[in-house]
Amino acid sequence: MIELIPMPYTMVSLFAFGLAPALAIIAIVGAIRGPIAGLLTGYLGTLLYDLLFYSTVVGMTLPYLAYGVLGFVVGLASYDITNGRSFVKMSVLSAVGFVFTVLLVVVIGLTLLGVSTLVEIGFVMLPLLTIGLPSVFFLTPLFARLWYTVMLKFMPEALPQ
Repeated sequence: MIELIPMPYTMVSLFAFGLAPALAIIAIVGAIRGPIAGLLTGYLGTLLYDLLFYSTVVGMTLPYLAYGVLGFVVGLASYDITNGRSFVKMSVLSAVGFVFTVLLVVVIGLTLLGVSTLVEIGFVMLPLLTIGLPSVFFLTPLFARLWYTVMLKFMPEALPQ
């Protein structure tokens, strides 16, 4: 039997494709300035973004703190930006930090916010992973190289020798 779907209808997707440069910026700040700066950048950045664009703060700001974990994990290691192997380490640690971030967001949603398990997996975890993992894996070393090039050109005295 064929049914008509009334227009307009909303189609919900479990997978989202694209890039989220903000996630790479959180990782870069953690890599360059350290774990505490990365934690604060992730926390305050996502908090202010939701407050300004959506006029709401969700779950006592705990999901925003989970985004700070990305910057914290990346900031725990030291990097030599002049060396190409450091970019690989930064990329891998960004992916690891983002997986911790997603797991923490899901756990906060399940335990404190009382969201359904299928909703958390389907509408939070899967879209975050499909957008976030490629973003942090590919954009983090690219942004780090861009930062290093700009700093080398305009402020070479600020770079470690």
